[in-house]
Amino acid sequence: MNRIIVVSLISCIALVGCNSKESVLEKDYINIAHRGASGSTPEHTYAAYDKAIKQKADYTELDLQMTKDNKLVAMHDSKVDRTTNGTGMVKDKTLKDIKKLDSGSWFDKKYKGEKVPELNDVLSKYKKKTNFYIETKKPDMYPDMDEKLIKDLEDNTILKENDLDNGKLIIQSFSETSLKNIHKLNENIPLIQLVDDKVVKSLNDKELKKLSKYSYGLGFNKEVVNKDLVKKCHENGLKVHVFTLNNQDEVKEMKELGVDGAFNNNP
Repeated sequence: MNRIIVVSLISCIALVGCNSKESVLEKDYINIAHRGASGSTPEHTYAAYDKAIKQKADYTELDLQMTKDNKLVAMHDSKVDRTTNGTGMVKDKTLKDIKKLDSGSWFDKKYKGEKVPELNDVLSKYKKKTNFYIETKKPDMYPDMDEKLIKDLEDNTILKENDLDNGKLIIQSFSETSLKNIHKLNENIPLIQLVDDKVVKSLNDKELKKLSKYSYGLGFNKEVVNKDLVKKCHENGLKVHVFTLNNQDEVKEMKELGVDGAFNNNP
């Protein structure tokens, strides 16, 4: 009899252990490192990602652009001018060209020599250290961007169903076409539809229900968010993520409005 009880207890403990990992998606507030810790380091560099992880951000954001030879790199702008010592469009340069650029000196001389990260390298380097929040930037400019993204994620074993359930990856875009295309390729990935400020007032229940058919949530500029908007989104099963916060006061304000997560320059 005692043996049966002991075996039962061990089985229960094992089951609890197997299911004890709580999904980051279930947190009351998700802290997303905006382009890494971009408030204190040059955005989209390894220095920025390292600091975001050190600051215990729940997610590291990666904006994607595509090179002439169809490689995905982490950069916010479609031009390299603002954040490197180069000029011109990302799409007109090969990955080799991009890797020659200095991506740190514009921010501070002590970051001289920082490179523009290739997505594959970022996924490989950090997949055991952080969760990824990826944005497809201007996908209409880059044929096959969505397919290339899914391939890179698959090659780095980021798309395991259990990992996705636990919040390993979120993909966002202003492009509804891009998001729906990604869901055709993998329907288990949580998607965030970014919403332009100009259309926020038109988000009635009918439109929100339509968005909820493929979106895990919506992304808004913090300037347009209020309690009513958050409530309407929640009533339609949609999470609310906002951009971009800089300090604790702004975080407190957004939490009081009931948002579910935010992009922070200082995570």
